[in-house]
Amino acid sequence: MKIKISLAICFLSLCLYIGLIYFSFDSKDLFKCTYSKVLFDKNKEILSVFLDSNEQWHLESEFIPQKLKSAVLLYEDKNFYSHYGVDFLAIIRAFKNNIFSSKRSGASTISMQTIKLLEQNKRTYFNKFNEIIKAFALENAYDKEEILRLYLNNAPYGGNLVGVASAGLFYFEKDLKDLTWSEAALLAVLPNNPGLINLEKNKDRLLKKRNALLDRLFEKGYFSKDILTLAKAEKLPSFKTRKNLAPHLARRLLADKEKIVSSIDKKIQIKFEEKAKEYSYKLQQKGIKNLAILLADTKTNKVLAYVGSNDFYDFASFGQVDGVIAKRSVGSTLKPLLFAFAIDEGLIVPESLMLDVPTFFSNFAPQNANKKYHGFISAKESLQKSLNVPFVSLLAEYGYEKFFYKLKDILDFEDENFKKYGLSLILGTKEFSLEDMVKIYLGLGNYGNFKELLYEENAFTKENKKLISDGASFLTLQTLKDLDRVGLRQYDFNTIISWKTGTSYGRKDAWAIGTSPKYTLGVWVGNFNGEANANLYGVSIAGELFFELLALLERVNLEFEKPNDLVSIKIENQTGYRYDYKFDFKEVLYPQSANVLRTSPFLKEVFMYKNKEVNSLDENFIHAKKKIILNLPSNAQAFFAKEKQNLQSSNQNLKIIYPLNNLNIILPKDLKSKQKLLIKLINPKKEKLFWYLNQELIFEGKEESLSLDLKKGKYVINVISENGSNDFIKFNIF
Repeated sequence: MKIKISLAICFLSLCLYIGLIYFSFDSKDLFKCTYSKVLFDKNKEILSVFLDSNEQWHLESEFIPQKLKSAVLLYEDKNFYSHYGVDFLAIIRAFKNNIFSSKRSGASTISMQTIKLLEQNKRTYFNKFNEIIKAFALENAYDKEEILRLYLNNAPYGGNLVGVASAGLFYFEKDLKDLTWSEAALLAVLPNNPGLINLEKNKDRLLKKRNALLDRLFEKGYFSKDILTLAKAEKLPSFKTRKNLAPHLARRLLADKEKIVSSIDKKIQIKFEEKAKEYSYKLQQKGIKNLAILLADTKTNKVLAYVGSNDFYDFASFGQVDGVIAKRSVGSTLKPLLFAFAIDEGLIVPESLMLDVPTFFSNFAPQNANKKYHGFISAKESLQKSLNVPFVSLLAEYGYEKFFYKLKDILDFEDENFKKYGLSLILGTKEFSLEDMVKIYLGLGNYGNFKELLYEENAFTKENKKLISDGASFLTLQTLKDLDRVGLRQYDFNTIISWKTGTSYGRKDAWAIGTSPKYTLGVWVGNFNGEANANLYGVSIAGELFFELLALLERVNLEFEKPNDLVSIKIENQTGYRYDYKFDFKEVLYPQSANVLRTSPFLKEVFMYKNKEVNSLDENFIHAKKKIILNLPSNAQAFFAKEKQNLQSSNQNLKIIYPLNNLNIILPKDLKSKQKLLIKLINPKKEKLFWYLNQELIFEGKEESLSLDLKKGKYVINVISENGSNDFIKFNIF
């Protein structure tokens, strides 16, 4: 009786113990470890991976390919899908072998091995018993595929590699879905052989294990004899060190997250990083150490490539500085934005003439990069030539405070002190990042809709700021599309891009930024330590890299579509402003939602009586006649009177550019009280010219300007080249 009671107590105790172990198993806390931080590309391919808190490479894979499943289950647990966590026949066989023979055989199922990986206990019969109980609990909490995934994601693969995805990456540089049968077989035998897990020391024994499994797979009909031969011929791998892709972005996005599926396109990222490294050698020969690149999809605002520096691991050149977010002087790259704003404001159309003459704004006297001036020049050419003086004047008319807060609306910076920058704001005195500038050009490429840049594949933009009309954006993009690629003509073929370069004051930064219907690309070149360099020039340094990068992309020959809000308006032929029935006109496109285009600031309607200007207070006003005269500020009058223009457009014909046709001109007097008129023309072919004043030959030669002493009266100037091209103008002197 006592024996029965004792047995009953033992049995109840055993049941209680089993129940305690079973029900105390917390399936929610399984492998509550910190995996390695991983940045994936948009297709879930690994870009960057970092050691976990245990100094291990520990990657998690959500997908286990069928090849790997077949190899692992045949090697480890062929009855995996039929048992409930424990293979009792295998346990009996193993127990028998352990007692009656020297032959050892394993009895642990995948489920039991998963528990063992979780608890890391010593191999004892007691611990094995606990593993059996917990294996039942595991099977009750998870389905078979989840258990297999738990096992493979936490199995050791040699050194500090944990998880089959880590092994695939560091041994084969592959995603698991791309494994061969030979590679799958090797990954199947590695975790079960801790003594062989070092690929460098036990290659012969490991090779036999792998090939034996391949033979079994062949016998089971998984592949043909030819595949078996090829699989056995594959050499064993070795651990491969790797450099992360997009390391600056990985560091930025993974600061507080374990893994992120980014918007980066791995194929493009690899190409861009290789090009950055290649181009950096050329830069180093010029004393330039750093560059940064940012590429975005114009339609989605998703970033496709992110190169923070030419070499993240170059500590001597500050390679870990992120050039994409570093604030730098942006040179002339803001001019297209002002151009578009000014169109919507009614200040200009691309054909409007602007003054490019020495100009003083209080204590600020802007100069063009080449220290030369063009006199009258169209707004379109001013942007294409990136002239400083016309754009400083345009900012003065638009309002630098208004422009500052429009920028703030786009980029959301904290700075409120617009007076700190004044009119020099348009020349790049306020610093912005490459990320900021790409965002601006993305807005232009999206017809004035400004959104946040997106770095995650599943992210979406919540807010859309419409700050420029579709039409003004399109006119700006068309102007930038025709930008002359000086020194870059080898890149003209099949590349359509609306782009702009910029060079900061003191030659510390070179920029090239552009947008197309498919891509928006930004490039910065310079030195992270702020060191100036005479070779830092937007077109030649940043522009060349810009077009070399574009050459790596597909679909870069798309045109922006003309939007529906563009209507035809009339502008006067003389200076390109609103037609007011005083001169001949031409029709141009203009945004329907824009303010009414202003009349010309250079033409003035006056009343003349006996060659004298009079107003309504004059007694002879009733007899006066209306006249249109050229009304220039004194600095412009001085320029046209004294300076020679340097117009170098070989594609233009002979053309008189000043004075304008049918103008009435009042000339200022110099110190000797003589009135002089400077006639300016374009002679692109440098031909000999014959100048006629009122049908009388007055000069012959190749000069492009002629200063004439003229009295009041009507005049006709006709200029004929030696090859027959000609131009003429009519004007009146008052």
